[in-house]
Amino acid sequence: MPVPRSIDSWQQVESRQGFAAHLWFLARDSERACLAPDSRAPAARRWAHRSIDSFLRGWGRVLDGLADGTEPPYGETTGQLGWQGLARQLDTARATPPGSGPVLADPAADSDSISDEVTTATELRRYLDALAADFLRDEREQRTLSALTARGGWAHHALPSWLGAWSAWVAAESPLHAELEPVTWRSVALQLSAARVYE
Repeated sequence: MPVPRSIDSWQQVESRQGFAAHLWFLARDSERACLAPDSRAPAARRWAHRSIDSFLRGWGRVLDGLADGTEPPYGETTGQLGWQGLARQLDTARATPPGSGPVLADPAADSDSISDEVTTATELRRYLDALAADFLRDEREQRTLSALTARGGWAHHALPSWLGAWSAWVAAESPLHAELEPVTWRSVALQLSAARVYE
């Protein structure tokens, strides 16, 4: 059975292609939220974020809930995160404000080197912090550079286009994609590393 282009519910996600379709839905939905002139519009109410760093920090709060037991383990009862568990995390994260909790990553840390060390939810939380800091650093650098210079380390600076790039990368096929199954905290970090630069 072919996977639909867009899956609007995390409960429908059963595979990598289904997860890519759900990411595509999230990208379009976040675009509607970011463009909504009224904060009471349905899409705007579903999203607590308008930027990539805010979304990453909101997701970090979801992972904090997993670590302290206030959030249920999304698909981890089998010992694996799973595509549906990851989709549920993102669905929860889109409505979770970033908060002001402690930053677990060194703001000067290289997000690429941290991604290689991710094996737990807490380490993924640290990686999300590093990515958020890296994104903000890249945004600052881009504002100071002239239009004639090379682009920064992030291919996308808007939440909808970044989610769309993540969706496209997950849906693509390459030898690297073999590392995505089964879904682990490490494979999620790999996906995020790729989405950062994928065009």
